[in-house]
Amino acid sequence: MRYSEKMICRSYAYSSHDTRVGTLYAPIVRQAQLDVLDSAAVNTTEHLAMTVSIDTDKGTSKVIHPLGKDILAARMATQWLAMTDSRESSESTVPSGPLARRASAMEEDASTGTVTFAEGTAKGLRAMTPNYITKATATNLVKSASNPLQGFEVAGQDGVFYTADASIQGNTVIVHSDKVTKISQVCYLWGLAPNSSSMLYNSVNLPASPFLLGVGKE
Repeated sequence: MRYSEKMICRSYAYSSHDTRVGTLYAPIVRQAQLDVLDSAAVNTTEHLAMTVSIDTDKGTSKVIHPLGKDILAARMATQWLAMTDSRESSESTVPSGPLARRASAMEEDASTGTVTFAEGTAKGLRAMTPNYITKATATNLVKSASNPLQGFEVAGQDGVFYTADASIQGNTVIVHSDKVTKISQVCYLWGLAPNSSSMLYNSVNLPASPFLLGVGKE
C-alpha cells in the first residue's frame, strides 16, 4: 500500500534589517503553519508533523538563504522515520517541539496565565540557548541557558503587549507581567526576527514553535 507522510517546515527568522513588505508577515505565516496541524480543512492530520527551524540559522539570519539546512534535514529525517515506524507500531511517537494549545488566566490573579501544550510535546520543558555559530550541528546546537526563559509577551484588553516573566512549571509555562492587570493574549517569539538567548525546548532538545494565543479562564 502506498502512503505518504506530511511535514511542514517552519520559516527561518529573517534579520530585522530585512524590511521588505513580504517579510513583515512572517509571524502570521508561522502561526498559520502551526494552525494547519489541527485544521479541519486538512483531509487528515495523521502522519502530519511540523519541523521548526527558528534556531537553526547558525548566526546567518541576515541572508535570504541562511545556513543550517543540515540541522533542519536531520530533524525532518527523524520525524519521517518515526512516521514510517508508526505504521508498524502504534507506540511510535513522532518527535516534536512544544506546541502551544491553550492559554488561561488564573482565577486568583488575572495578571498571571498558564500556557499548556499538545499532549506529548511538553515533556521535560527546559530553557536552552541556541548555538549560533557556523560549526553548529544537530548534536551540539543547544546548551543549558544561564538566563531565565525569555521570548514571552502578554497583552491586556487594550491589545498592547509587554515582556512577560516566564517560568516552567511541570509541562506548562507560567507567564506574568506587572503592567497587565488582566491577560487577554499570550505570544512567544512573535516577531519578524525573533531571537533569544534562552528559548523553550523539551526533553528531546526540540524548540517550541512561536505562537499567539487568546486567553480563557482556568
